[in-house]
Amino acid sequence: MSSFAARCLALAGLVTLAAPALAAPQPSAEVASRQLVEAVTCKRHLTPAQFAALAKALKATELQAYGPLSDGEYALTTPLLVLGQPVSRLHLYDGANGEDGIDSYTAYFTTAGIEQIAALAGTPRNAAGDYTREVGRHDLSVRQDDAQTSIDCSYDLR
Repeated sequence: MSSFAARCLALAGLVTLAAPALAAPQPSAEVASRQLVEAVTCKRHLTPAQFAALAKALKATELQAYGPLSDGEYALTTPLLVLGQPVSRLHLYDGANGEDGIDSYTAYFTTAGIEQIAALAGTPRNAAGDYTREVGRHDLSVRQDDAQTSIDCSYDLR
């Protein structure tokens, strides 16, 4: 083997050893906030692992850790502003863990009501009485459960 080939192999070995150290740095809180807001409003499709990593970048408290067999749920120590309204909690549903294969990301509002959030999201009430609209291949929904309003995006439905 020529000395040039030996040097190339040695360099390749060094690059391979250094690869874990070259992993992408954790995003800033500003970038994580923006991307999470885009995910729950159907403007950015993230993988569940990306969503979980961004929630962790905000120093959110894991109410339920995301894993191979579980969804993730996060309480925010600093509210996230979605449609200009504070959000206290995030939830991710990994479709690969369930039967439907549809990823879904939800934000729970601290104080806003369903009509206010639906208006801000441009989501009118449909014939069934729900606030859901199609955004490309995705559905954006505004709901109210147990007096708490949420917005969620379900990805790749069509």
